[in-house]
Amino acid sequence: MRNPRLVRFYGGRTVLVLSLVVALLVVSLPLNAAPARPVATAPETLRIGIGVRPDTLEISQATNAAVANLLENVVETLVTVDENGQIAPQLAERWEVSPNGREYTFHLAQGVSFQDGTPLNAAAVVWNYDRLKLIEADVSDCVAAEQLAPVESVKAIDANTVRYTLSRPIPTFLGTVSWVAFGILSPRSDKVFGNQKLNIQHPVGTGPFTIEKLSADQLELRRFDGYRGERPSFGKLAFKFITSPQEREKGLANNQLDVILLPSAKQLPALAKNARYEVVSRPSSRTIFVNLNNQKAPFNDVRVRRAVNMAIDKQALIEQVLHGAGTVMDSPLAAGIAGYCSVGSYDYNPAAARALLAEAKVAPGTRLTMLTPKGRYLEDEAVANKIAGYLREVGFAVTVKALDWPAMMGELYRPPAQVTADMHLFGWAPTFPDAAGQLPMLYQSKEWPPFGPASTFYKNPQVDRLLDQAVLEAAPGTRNDLFCQAEKAIWNDAPAIFLWAQSFPVTFREGLTNIVSLPSEKVQVAFAKRGTAKPVEKPVPQKGKSR
Repeated sequence: MRNPRLVRFYGGRTVLVLSLVVALLVVSLPLNAAPARPVATAPETLRIGIGVRPDTLEISQATNAAVANLLENVVETLVTVDENGQIAPQLAERWEVSPNGREYTFHLAQGVSFQDGTPLNAAAVVWNYDRLKLIEADVSDCVAAEQLAPVESVKAIDANTVRYTLSRPIPTFLGTVSWVAFGILSPRSDKVFGNQKLNIQHPVGTGPFTIEKLSADQLELRRFDGYRGERPSFGKLAFKFITSPQEREKGLANNQLDVILLPSAKQLPALAKNARYEVVSRPSSRTIFVNLNNQKAPFNDVRVRRAVNMAIDKQALIEQVLHGAGTVMDSPLAAGIAGYCSVGSYDYNPAAARALLAEAKVAPGTRLTMLTPKGRYLEDEAVANKIAGYLREVGFAVTVKALDWPAMMGELYRPPAQVTADMHLFGWAPTFPDAAGQLPMLYQSKEWPPFGPASTFYKNPQVDRLLDQAVLEAAPGTRNDLFCQAEKAIWNDAPAIFLWAQSFPVTFREGLTNIVSLPSEKVQVAFAKRGTAKPVEKPVPQKGKSR
């Protein structure tokens, strides 16, 4: 029997604590003994305030950018995505693709070691693939493992060359394996730190930092001095889990934090004017929406779903709550994602919303429960409460429940009959800027929890077929057209309240440099430095607009 969410991480307690046993030897020295050697100073720590604690450190279960931000300091992939959204080498220094698109041959960088001293080689890559296949067979909701279904085999050609053979061409295969869920772990990982082969909560990778300690309020990483590349300036990274943006800002002001992700939108202008800080706020590929439970009344009626879309003044929320840090959605995708096309709008019209609700015979005072995370998205809790206010104006009685991220995932990663909430605030940023990394995950019926993240429980056979075809289509024009057809159908069915593509602000102390913010909301801090230069933000090309 397959185990749903086998590697759920937090269950009200910390599951990973590294116990360091230190033996102290007390020695009496004679008066004429040589002077004691200077005591080494503690390594400098970069302190980062983030809004969510991870629900797991098992890389195959890393389905959001917040957890990936942590893990990518420890674990590397064969290829990565650079600041411009392009595939770049990482553990593979080069690769070739066969003419039929079914074979990918990766040539590994040489002289690379895992953090336990094991050398990186082709056999280690094969071990990781075999592990993912075992997880796919045992864990019902392992999205990462299931994405390897088209892979027929992974074979070591020689010590430093590995070949992936696919059953069919996958246009986004390199983008898929760039996600940390497909990172390369030491083959000895399952023999240390209490790890199990299918549940590695203390990953041992090739990255510039190793896991030192995880507690309920922070994750501490220590520099890996055997790292093959540039040596990080900071000896330690401390990611502190602080759900309140105001508390994160207070930590920055009180010199308890050096970097904070997602400060409160209201404070962004003041932070930007303060000479003590640098603020980088760039458009992201993350879309924010309220998922509606399509299998549960009243949202099993498309009229009701359209009505609640018209009941929300999205632009007013962007201006009043996000202080301009967002753009109203006109598609299930953010602009700039390959496969995006503009398909329409749900303009604010509460009178039309009430008429649709009356037509659908929704009784005034119908009770709804809405879940929202705390600290996961920009002003998430405030946004949820404002949305509840709009829904009350058209006749619903809405209760908002704010949960931390692991608790919210526990409420949602269940079969539809076991999900009690009517709606929940949610967001998605594809790991690679392509529609294949978002639309199938959120709107194909085979991705319903607990097997995937499609927590609307939406089902449209036409959309299922279009997305199956689009994901496999190699011709860009045909592929974009298939995605556009799917987007139009999804928009018309309104499985969610489509809100906005949010900007992603990051604030850090003046003088810190080399902090990189990507459109996917990954923030790279491993190679941050103390300096005086201002951060340089490279323009991000807008890709893949088909309409």
